[in-house]
This record gives sequence, C-alpha cells and structure tokens, in this order.
Amino acid sequence: MFKRLRKKIFGYNKNIEYYAMNGILFTMVSVLSRSYAIKFLDRLGGDAFHYSLFNALPGFVAIFTTIPGMLIIQKGTSKKKMLSIFFYISRSFPLFLAAVPFLPKGIQPIVFVIIYGMMNFPESISATSLQDYTGDVFTPAERADAMTLRNQLSQISQISVSILVGFILSLSTDNLIVIRMYQIFIVLSFLIGLKEIGYINKMKPHLNLETHKEAKGLTLVQSIKECFSNKEYRIFLACSLIFHFGWQMGWPLFNVYQISFLKADEMWLTIINAVSSLFMVISFAYWGKIIKKKGFEFATAFATFGMALTPLFYFLTRTLLQNTLMQPATGFFTAGITIVILGSLLETSSDNNRTMSVALHATLTSVTLSIAPLIGNMIHSEFGIQTALLVTSGFRMLGFSAFFLRYLLKRKSKQK
Repeated sequence: MFKRLRKKIFGYNKNIEYYAMNGILFTMVSVLSRSYAIKFLDRLGGDAFHYSLFNALPGFVAIFTTIPGMLIIQKGTSKKKMLSIFFYISRSFPLFLAAVPFLPKGIQPIVFVIIYGMMNFPESISATSLQDYTGDVFTPAERADAMTLRNQLSQISQISVSILVGFILSLSTDNLIVIRMYQIFIVLSFLIGLKEIGYINKMKPHLNLETHKEAKGLTLVQSIKECFSNKEYRIFLACSLIFHFGWQMGWPLFNVYQISFLKADEMWLTIINAVSSLFMVISFAYWGKIIKKKGFEFATAFATFGMALTPLFYFLTRTLLQNTLMQPATGFFTAGITIVILGSLLETSSDNNRTMSVALHATLTSVTLSIAPLIGNMIHSEFGIQTALLVTSGFRMLGFSAFFLRYLLKRKSKQK
C-alpha cells in the first residue's frame, strides 16, 4: 500500500522522489531552527535594531562567501561530495544559537544576531549549490514538475511542524522554559538535517559530470565574463535585483508589524504562517500549470505583481485576525515567487556556466539583502511603520515593472 501511494505521488522518477523528500526534511530543519528565530531573539531581549540587523547581516556575510564557496565546489573532484560537506557544516551551525542563552544576559541579543548572520556562510553556499545541482539532476522538461512537487510537500511539512511547534511553545508563558524549548528544537533540527543530507546523496545527475566539465579551467574573471555575455541572463539578473531590493526591504517590517504593532505571540505567528503555507500548498499546482502554458516570463511578472501588493495588505490590517485573513493572498503569490525565480534563473543560465551564474545571482541578491532591510528600518524609524510599508510596496512595484517589460520584450521577439 505504501509503495502504491509513493508511486502515485512521485511517479517512477527516483530523483523527483529524493528531491521532494529532501525538501520535506529541509522544511522541518528550517522551522525548528529558523522560523521562530526572530521570536527567540525577542525573548532574549532583542529590539527593532536587532530585527533589522537580523535580516541584513546574513546577506552581508553571503556577499563574501557565496562565490568563493561555489568556486571550491566547481573545482572539486566531486560536486555532490563538496555539496554534502557544506550541508553538514550548515546543519551543525545552529547549535551555536542554542548555546547563546548560557551567555551573560546583556550580550545575548547581539551575539545571537551575529551567530545567525554567520550561519549564512555555509547556508548560502549549500543552498546556492543545491540550486545549481538541481539543474544537473533534472532536465529542463522535468524542472517545473520537480520544483512544484517539492514545494507542495514542503509546505505541507511546514504547516504540520509549525502547528506542532507553535502548540508546544504555547504550553508555557515562562520565558526561560520557552527558551529551553527553542534550544531543544535546534538540537532536533541538527539530527533531522543528517537524514536530509542522505537524500541529496541519493540524487543522480542527468548529465555525466565527469565528461561535462563546467568551466573548470576558467579563472574567476573569465567565468564572470562568460555569465554576463549571456544576454538573457543579464536581463533576468537586472530585473531580479530590482525586485529583490523591494522584496527584502519588507521582511523586518512584517516582523515588526506583527510582533510589535499587532502584539503577536508564538501561537498567532503559528496561525498566520499555517494559513499562508496552506494556500501555498494549494497554489503550487496552479503555478506549475501557468508556467507550462505561459512560460516563466509571464509567471514571474504575475508573481512579482502580487508580491508588490503584500505590503499594502499589511498596511490595511489593524488586528491579528485581519492579518490572518489576508494571508491566503500572500501565500498564493509567495508560492509563485518560490518557483519562478529559481526556474527563471536556471532557464536563463547556460549549462556550461551554471555554477557561476547561480553564484553571481545569489551574491548580488545578498548585496541587496545587506542593504534593503536597514533602509526599511530607517524609513520605519523616521516616518513610522505604515509609511515604510507603502514605500516597500512602491519598490516592489518597480521590480514588477522590470519583469513585466521583460515579458513584453520576449513576447514581441517571438512574434517577429
């Protein structure tokens, strides 16, 4: 019975099965070690400055680590082996977060933020290299189906684990007891991460990576030049950077709005995340269909338009219930972004230089990540949270305009 169910879900493609199972465990690790990290920081005494630094520092770290890390993977004798090593480091790093509550009270928030930022050293390399490896494992025809199934099952996992974790955290109002719960969850995330890595090792590339040497003989400068010689990649990269700036600007603002303005506790955060995740699960199949029917250019423009509306939805909510009721729309468009950005990146990158193309995109979006949240916080400090949300919506609308123009130009070129 289990075998029949597994075949019905995954079909006969073992790579899709392993990729989806890896996504389920990745989500569990993320929920246990990262999803409640901002509330963990709040319980350690964090404030608005720490929230902004919490969002910005990981991007700053990734700027200086992603490309060197990807070069190590690219030049290694086995891409899969190097990928596994960075995943092991990444899954071990949160254990340092679990140790922060044992430090002197006054330095706990800033040390927590610094460690969380440094976590992005192995995380950015492992996540970016997995994106690259996805291009090796799946053919272009398989990618939409593989990413759709992975994201659907990952969101089901996120809903289930988030509800369970939120329920457990709500069992006590004692700050110290809740902090101990966070520490236990982080240790558990490490153990689950070991199984997650096992599924990565089971995936087999459709390319023969022994004969398909991906620009191994090129220097860093030569590799970058080859990436930028690809016109489609250049256009996508420019559009993506404009969009990411506005997208990332809103991340700390949403945290501040929910926690400080609407006074959300762990249970409310769980409810909000669960509703958003539920509609992401429902939406992934739709986004897979629209990509196959309309292409990545149209789907990306549509998804970024919806993301530009999200800060406006927050602006209009005045209670936690209202904020929860607008999460279906947020979940719908977030599901789209999850698929279309990676899909467009792989589609516009050449097979012979994909590793550096993915690394460049990750590094440059890390540059925007290191700046955008701080600018969002500055606007919030000077003009208030609601003005900051409106400005964020404006920046996201610029990103949508860039992707929509890209879609129009692509359609025009096809008609000629």
